[in-house]
Amino acid sequence: MIPLKREVKRGLQGLARLNPIGRAGRRAEAEEARALQQSLLPETIPQLDGFAIACAWRPSSEVSGDYFDVFALNDDQMALCVADVSGKGMSAASLMRDLREAVRASAPGAGSPAELCTQVNQILCSKIGTGKYVTMFYGVIDRRTRRLQYENAGHCLPLLVRAGGAVEFPASFSGVLGLFSHWLYTSQEVLLAEGDKLLLVTDGILAAEGRRGEEFGYQRLIALVNSSDHRGPEPLSRSVLDAVAQYCNQKLRDDASLIVVAAQ
Repeated sequence: MIPLKREVKRGLQGLARLNPIGRAGRRAEAEEARALQQSLLPETIPQLDGFAIACAWRPSSEVSGDYFDVFALNDDQMALCVADVSGKGMSAASLMRDLREAVRASAPGAGSPAELCTQVNQILCSKIGTGKYVTMFYGVIDRRTRRLQYENAGHCLPLLVRAGGAVEFPASFSGVLGLFSHWLYTSQEVLLAEGDKLLLVTDGILAAEGRRGEEFGYQRLIALVNSSDHRGPEPLSRSVLDAVAQYCNQKLRDDASLIVVAAQ
């Protein structure tokens, strides 16, 4: 007697072979989701006096919901956003679209990253389905004070490598976005001095697995940054993605994205 799981699997495989229209439909949906995701990512990265900023993204085989954005709030301030939405495929891409619209609509009037996250959380809670959520780091760099004011809504910790090699993880442990509309958020800040490098990443970078099942993690990321002191943020961002892809033998389980900010 064939075990039930194996029997079901064979049956599904048989249906798939008999239903090429279904396979074509899934491929079309996947292509549509990828096109939507790419349309939401910035085509060019604006710059701020005193800082150099670069972004990089490498998709996995399935749309996994990475989102990042860099945009000017005024002549003196630049907003940085990196996020990961729950779900896969078209549902993830649609949630990315809702997130981008909420961030872009709320940012101009938000007095702080905490206020921005509070507003975006309320918007998402009113729009997305139960169980859907977003992790997000949102920060604002001010060129006059050289300070990064930020809030981290359940996202990966940012990595700050100081000019002298010291490593910091600017922390803020607030809840994710989209689950509970009453959650509040708190802004933190850190000074960015000349020669410092700030990396904002998604877990597709940190959780990439090598042959022995070990994750890429922060230590490998730190080593890579420290071995690339002569590089600007753009080649550094590409080097990180290349290293991650090589580490997991080109088999990314999740989208890998990052923003690199170099203080000058």
